[in-house]
Amino acid sequence: MLRAWIVVLFANSVLAAAATPVPSSQLGSPNGQYTLSIRHPDGKSWREETVKQVPPGVPEVKGMLNQNFEDQGGTLVVIYEAGPNGYVAKYSYKSAGKPEQPVFAIFLSPAVLKSSAG
Repeated sequence: MLRAWIVVLFANSVLAAAATPVPSSQLGSPNGQYTLSIRHPDGKSWREETVKQVPPGVPEVKGMLNQNFEDQGGTLVVIYEAGPNGYVAKYSYKSAGKPEQPVFAIFLSPAVLKSSAG
């Protein structure tokens, strides 16, 4: 039994491929910044972000997110910035249509309101 285990361990070590060291790499460019751009296939929603290292090792991120909500008829725009001083985001929502009326609107006549007051 012990001999079988030794054969299996030996075969495993012979057949196993040697680990190839992979050099570590970082995303970067000569000027120390990169830009990320993601676009939804519908062409109405997108995100762009720029990252740069202000002093080495301290990233600063600036970006914009544009999200379209077709069912609501509006667009959300978020502009954000993160860095050594913290995170700041500004947003706006632009509606393309009229404001929707409540689904269950209750209308009461003045007479009903007077009688319910006592």
